[in-house]
Amino acid sequence: MTFTDNRIATDDGLSERVAHLQNAMHKLGADVIRLQTQLTDLATAAPPQPTEEKAEEPVPFIFNMSRDAYKRELAALVRWVDEFLVPVYIGDGSAWCPAWWEHHEAVGRLHALRLSYGELTDTERSGPVGPAVWHRDHLDPVLDRLCSDDGPFAACLTPAGHVERRRGAPS
Repeated sequence: MTFTDNRIATDDGLSERVAHLQNAMHKLGADVIRLQTQLTDLATAAPPQPTEEKAEEPVPFIFNMSRDAYKRELAALVRWVDEFLVPVYIGDGSAWCPAWWEHHEAVGRLHALRLSYGELTDTERSGPVGPAVWHRDHLDPVLDRLCSDDGPFAACLTPAGHVERRRGAPS
């Protein structure tokens, strides 16, 4: 027999120590499983929000964008107007040009309206009165101007349909 075998054979508390080590190994195995589960949860969780708020990059006005940025912003504006603004605030029976994006004045005013919507409907930034301010100071005047008798959509509301109004040549 080897030295280790003699110690086992004499049973001088080795059995208790082996049992104690086996229990410790089981506890370590359970800890490993628990830590693996936590790692999996952390890996699949949303990234933590930074504790200090970073200032959002301001979106430039649409007419101050590069050609590619303008196209992307116009596509986003078309979605916002057609999926939100028109169904909620315009409806089917209003004086609204179906090709509104071809009117530069309308694009500019609606982009400004969308920018103000983003800021004023975020009540954490604008406070609880922000949405009311957006309606009163931004939405109503923009819709009144776009749909007025001398607004950019005026010629589009005739039986002829959409007419792009162009500026005259400079004198």
